[in-house]
Amino acid sequence: MGTDTACVAEAGVLPAAVGLDDDGVADEMLLAVRESRRWGARQPELIAEADRRGLARRQGFGSTCEWLAVLSGEPVPVARRQVAVAEALEQMPATREVFAAGEVSEGKVRLLAEAQALAPEQFARDEASLVARVAGASPQQVPQVVASWKRQADPQETEVQAERLYQQRRLHLSKAWSDMLRLSGQLDPESGLIVQDAIRSLAEAANLDPADSRTPAQARADALVEICRRLQGHNGSARPPRVLVTIPWNTLQTGQGLADTETGPIGAQTARRITCDATISRVLLDADSVPVEMGRAHPDHPPRPT
Repeated sequence: MGTDTACVAEAGVLPAAVGLDDDGVADEMLLAVRESRRWGARQPELIAEADRRGLARRQGFGSTCEWLAVLSGEPVPVARRQVAVAEALEQMPATREVFAAGEVSEGKVRLLAEAQALAPEQFARDEASLVARVAGASPQQVPQVVASWKRQADPQETEVQAERLYQQRRLHLSKAWSDMLRLSGQLDPESGLIVQDAIRSLAEAANLDPADSRTPAQARADALVEICRRLQGHNGSARPPRVLVTIPWNTLQTGQGLADTETGPIGAQTARRITCDATISRVLLDADSVPVEMGRAHPDHPPRPT
């Protein structure tokens, strides 16, 4: 028992956080961050060494990426990104040095690795100064710092890159198992600025009631919906955008129950609100929900003045 106690003491058991004073909590937090960064820097070094040795294939894996995913428990895309960073750091001595010292986070190193991949020769010349600027910048400022360096490093390529980014714009809409509509995608800088400013105009804390209890994410979601709602009927067409809602007549009349839409069920009260400014078609269904008769569409509201 005495030997075990001595071993634990030598290993340096950390005191419980609850027993620390305020300064102790702050000091321990800084220490934890530095140590985490040091081990974060150690990982790419180990990955690169494993790759050089062909360790993954000798242990029966198809690639270093697969080996790392199994060893770390991370998804394969995350492991692939970690392997890419490890490979890039082999050509980034200044970055590797500050990373190993715990002076920059893994997120900053990833951005520097992306910059190195875009312009390897220019990066090699500018690495020391760029790393110093990135190390002193806040996480929010780092993308701008790297982007500014890239524009100065290769103005012509920057124009080509701008067009390339524009061609990579995309937006995906998919329904989750919970019937929530999931949005994912990316926009080029110009388009992103327009969308970002529009959403901020309705969702920034300065523009909201101080008593607003929504989270920032909820406020942004509501802002996007409000922008789309304002566009309905103002798109140069006499008819508003088409949204298909299938609702039993009794549900529409009573406001009780659910209605089906293309993206999932909505409450009857919501459906009633939608149909206040809609075109309604009467559809008769048989016992198997197969349409047997469809009436003519007619507006449920007076025509908008032109």
